[in-house]
Amino acid sequence: MKVFFKNALKVSFTSLIATIIVTILLLGLLRLAGFDSKILHMIGKVYIAIALPFLILNPVFGLIYAFYVKGKMKILFIFLHFASICTISVFAFIIFMFRYFVPFAP
Repeated sequence: MKVFFKNALKVSFTSLIATIIVTILLLGLLRLAGFDSKILHMIGKVYIAIALPFLILNPVFGLIYAFYVKGKMKILFIFLHFASICTISVFAFIIFMFRYFVPFAP
């Protein structure tokens, strides 16, 4: 593990891939909300409870490591991590607004 965390490029890349995979799984899980199954809803609640803190911390962690990447890939990784943080923040804001302030929300 020490070798892995010393290589900033690997850590930043792994963080970016993990963020993308968890986000895609979360969006796919939200599409299954139309099914009326208690087990599926329980699995969804547990996954959301685990995925949301991960999606908050992981891109920030990857962004911090992206500043230590050497070479031309540094700017790319900084931009990609910043874009994922902004995207997740916008989705969280939209969900919050529809949940608490818009009267026609589900």
